[in-house]
Amino acid sequence: MTHFLCSDYLGEYDFKGKKKSVTLTINEPLPSTKELTEAVEEHWIKMIHDELVREGKTGIPVYDKAFVMIEITSPRGTHNCKVWDTSNRSINVIINNIKGILFMDDNFEHMAFGVTASWGEEAKTVIKIIDFDEQFKANLDNLLATP
Repeated sequence: MTHFLCSDYLGEYDFKGKKKSVTLTINEPLPSTKELTEAVEEHWIKMIHDELVREGKTGIPVYDKAFVMIEITSPRGTHNCKVWDTSNRSINVIINNIKGILFMDDNFEHMAFGVTASWGEEAKTVIKIIDFDEQFKANLDNLLATP
């Protein structure tokens, strides 16, 4: 397990010095198709990698098991005026380009993910990665225990 120390933002780090979360913000909504053209896929890979480089300036943790939350905000428009199915998005372009960096693999032993979406004025895709066992599972257990 890799740990990075930084005293500037103690609230963002656990007691071992590992970053509690990584947030990647892409200023475009994730395309509304399962398959991407080569040009669009390369564009998304570059945006994801640029965000990883930016985030890497304060350290990139490696999680034994990660929870990846993908939040898509999309403005309504002529080509995007209907409610769309969140599972019919190009989620793989995100998962495949952060695995091996933030967690070992995208199998069930190393990651879980969720997708949420909403209408908004500003188009963007926010990818938040947290430790599954230390943060996600603990909060989920608390939610499930609440009647």
